[in-house]
Parts: sequence; structure tokens; C-alpha cells
Amino acid sequence: MACSLRRLATIVISILAIVAIVVVRSRVFADAKSQEGCINQWLFNGAWRVQVTKVDPYLNGNQQVGWQVTEVWRNGTTQEIDPSESELQDQKLTLDNGSMLASASTAGGASLSTIASHDFAPAAQFTFTQVFTAPNLDASNKPKAVDVIFNGEKLAMYKATGARGIHPQFTTPRYNFHFKLDCVASGAAAQSQGGATQIAALQGCMNQWLANGVWKMRATAIAPDNNNDPTSPQIGWMVSEDWVNMTGRALAPGDSFDTDQYLVTASGNNTPSSNSVGTSLNKQQLDFHTFAPGGSFTYQQRFRWSPLDASDKPVRLLVTFDAAQENKNPNRPHYKTPANFRIDLTCSK
Repeated sequence: MACSLRRLATIVISILAIVAIVVVRSRVFADAKSQEGCINQWLFNGAWRVQVTKVDPYLNGNQQVGWQVTEVWRNGTTQEIDPSESELQDQKLTLDNGSMLASASTAGGASLSTIASHDFAPAAQFTFTQVFTAPNLDASNKPKAVDVIFNGEKLAMYKATGARGIHPQFTTPRYNFHFKLDCVASGAAAQSQGGATQIAALQGCMNQWLANGVWKMRATAIAPDNNNDPTSPQIGWMVSEDWVNMTGRALAPGDSFDTDQYLVTASGNNTPSSNSVGTSLNKQQLDFHTFAPGGSFTYQQRFRWSPLDASDKPVRLLVTFDAAQENKNPNRPHYKTPANFRIDLTCSK
């Protein structure tokens, strides 16, 4: 978790340090390192599946100051990963006249950091909006293409151990994505293909106990998170959870390889408990709590992301454990597998 916090801080500082708008002449077709697609078409490089769904004006008050591109991302690997671990680079927006805007403006860099530092469970999805701004924007100069870019050469240097194990490698030399904005895909081209399936987990409903041989837990309630101030706007969601130590020894979840929790909304967006400093510190209430043998603990896990659409209601909670690591030690409690819990928040037992 400390690695996640350090990584988030590094990403935000490095991206926001770049405040100049890059405007250069560019080709509007894919290069040798890029796959080419249209709006609504999924592209996959062995690690990430990405789809561009729309392009809209970006306004400051009533004045248009740029463009915003809505993208859907899915983790195509079998491990938790964020795009920064795949060496995600600055995105580029090509306009009708051939000029190019980089996402490294103040607003654009901040939006890029949202996806760069977002942790994805295997097969998890998250939708975000990439902003491109420019001084004295000519609104008649429409967007023609957007490029999602990775540093594949640098990633190849990290085939050894990374922050969370082996860095997943791209499976194609065309690992960048070039989306043309003057065409729309349909049929098979608009279907997501390739990559990992969802993580294996025990299934349950609200108020239903799930057990993996080490921990027993249930989700009992979900409520808006307004940072403990009823007069403040909603910034996320809170899930109330009960936990019980099933072993005959004193134990803390953080000492038994519990990992992230993920909240999934009706749209498919998936947000981890490590997504912000506040929610990561919140998770430590559980991770560092030492349970007596058979002891119990109740707490609320917060999930926050921006921008938050409060109408996009949570529908599932995924609670994960690294059972393989815990079960390697013969002198430790062992998980039954699958050790993970997937809780349907739309039903109750």
C-alpha cells in the first residue's frame, strides 16, 4: 500500500510539472507502433483494452477552452496493475489542420493522472475523460484523432520484478492506440476481445457471511461518503463491513496478505480502495487491526474517485487476498481457494 501511495505522488508531481501546451505538426494515421481504430472500437495490446466513446467541447464557464475525450479502459492481465506500470505516456489529440495538442496542460495532466494511477483488478474497467486545452482555441478546428501512447522500450526493461511482481509485457509491437474520430465502429469491432477474465471469487449478497478459512466477512450497508459532513457534496461511497478471525491465533489482515477491495458500479466502473490517500489510510484501519483468535471488527471502507456520478450506483464489492503468498508458508494459516469475496450489493440475505 505504501508503494501505491508513493507511486501516486510521483505520477501527480511528474505530470503536473509539465504545464506547456505542445502544438506541432503531425501525421493523422497510425505509425508502426500503433494499432488503428475508430470510435467505439476496442484495441488491445496484451495489457490494456481501450475504447474511445465520444469527444466533446471542454468548457471554462461558457467559453470553450479545449476538447475532452471519453475513454474506457480494461485490465487485460491476470494481476492488479495500473497504467503507469505499463509506462503510460502523454496522450496526443490531432486536429483537422494537422496541429497536435498534448494532454500535458494543467487540466490535461491532472486528468491523465486519474487513469495513470488507477489500480485495476484483473478484467476491471474504468471510464475517464482526458482533457486537452489550448490558449486561444479555435473551436472550428475539430479533433481528428487521439493517440494513447506507452513507452514499450522502457517497459521491456522491467521484465524482472516490479512494485507488485513481474511487469506485464505487451504482446504486440503495435502497443500504442491511434483512434480516428471521424469513424464509428459497430458489430464485432465494438466488442471487447482478448485479455483476462474476472478474478475467481466466492459469491454472496449483502448481509451474507463469506469465509475462506482465515477470514469471515460480510457487507452490511452502503452509504454516500461526504467526508463525515452531511452538508458537503458526495465524494464517494462507504461500505460497512464485519470481519471475523477464523483462526486460533492473533492475526491482522495485513499480515495475511489481504489486498485491495474494489467497488463496481452499474456502468462497470471499478474503483479500488487504494485509489486515493484518504481511502488507502482508511483501509489501514482493517489491515493493521490485530484480531484475537475468533475476534471480530466492524469498520467502513471508503471508495472515492473523480468525477463522481452519484447516479451510477454501486452493484458489487470485490475483496481480494493473495492466497498463493500466504499459503506458501507451512507455519501460517492457509486460505481455501478461491479466497476472494465477490458481494452483490443489489441482493440481501
